[in-house]
Amino acid sequence: MSTECSLCGTPLTSMDTLLGENKLSDGGILCNKCLNKTTNINKDLVSDLGNYNITQIRNMLLNEGLEQELAIETEQFQTIQIAHPRIVETPSQSIQFTYTPDEPSRLDEIKDQIVATGAKLSLLVNSEVEELANVLDKDEKLIAIAEGKYLHNNLDGIVVSTERRIIFVDKKFFGGVFENEFPLHKVSSVQHDTSLMSSTLKVYTPGFTAEFKLYIKSAAKNFFDAIQDYIGRPEDQIQAKIQQQQTIQPPPIHPVSEQKEDSAVIFEQLEKLGKLREMGVLTEEEFAEQKKKLLAKL
Repeated sequence: MSTECSLCGTPLTSMDTLLGENKLSDGGILCNKCLNKTTNINKDLVSDLGNYNITQIRNMLLNEGLEQELAIETEQFQTIQIAHPRIVETPSQSIQFTYTPDEPSRLDEIKDQIVATGAKLSLLVNSEVEELANVLDKDEKLIAIAEGKYLHNNLDGIVVSTERRIIFVDKKFFGGVFENEFPLHKVSSVQHDTSLMSSTLKVYTPGFTAEFKLYIKSAAKNFFDAIQDYIGRPEDQIQAKIQQQQTIQPPPIHPVSEQKEDSAVIFEQLEKLGKLREMGVLTEEEFAEQKKKLLAKL
């Protein structure tokens, strides 16, 4: 009999197993906390849980996370300021972000890079995301990430790629980290495929093929598209490409000041404000206040 929750990995208590109503079709058992979480998503599970397995339960949570991706609980934050984006973790079903002017940490930089990839991650891999600050070198830039299962050992975690290597990371509940990497210059090819509910990514290296089942249908293709220019390149070519990208200067950021500014800059800022409002980052009141300040500078 299982002694840990099949979803979160916490040790089961007598209250979790007393009535036997938390048991799944594959023999797994949910703790009461995870049971409440799943039944809040699908009320039918209250009487029909035994007909579902852990994969179906996980997919329900992942799908719920996609629907709530931009649902930021603003009461937990102070007034939002327009500055450099930083990711924060909220109780909703996916990784969220807000804006803060603080000096970024290495983890902040990595989370910014995750946002730039457009990847969809659930709160189930928050610990793996945090572990990336210890896994990636300071000069490594994350270019692809996905949540899924490493079929070689059936571990659940995240598969990420930088410009130099593909890495699978699983943060175990009771401590310890499983990490496996595949240098891109040794990768001969990468294949991707999709199914009804998920997708598959295969990484071919001499003598070994690493296969990953990704929990989002489009994840494998998006991952492949991000890394295809680096696959099989010699190390010196990869390094030259990295250095070339680092020499490209980002566009200048026009700060909002109390001085009169060029009208083109003001309208650019107004357009950004509108996008932040559409994404739900700014409330209508915050949008109106910032808009008023910008229009006063014309």
